Amino acid sequence: MVLGIISLVVLPVGCCCVVGNVMSIAAGIAAIVFGITARNRVGAASGSLGGGSRATAGIVMGGVATALAVLLFVISLAIGLGSGAFLNYLNTIASPSP
Repeated sequence: MVLGIISLVVLPVGCCCVVGNVMSIAAGIAAIVFGITARNRVGAASGSLGGGSRATAGIVMGGVATALAVLLFVISLAIGLGSGAFLNYLNTIASPSP
């Protein structure tokens, strides 16, 4: 659950820089994996362990954060590549002469 919260908190930083977006995606995926692992352990413990709802919350928050981060990444790529700045950069690269 903590990784899911961290990925949601870091998500607004992803709007400003790619590093925040990548961190949010990585933390979200880790939250999903650890949440599934924890939920399986709770289920296998036959009632001696608690925290199944916390594991589910971690899975949900990790999934939401990962989906939003991927969506923001695609939008930022579309805006960045769609603007003329990227094409101007490609045109300024010196091409080798034959």
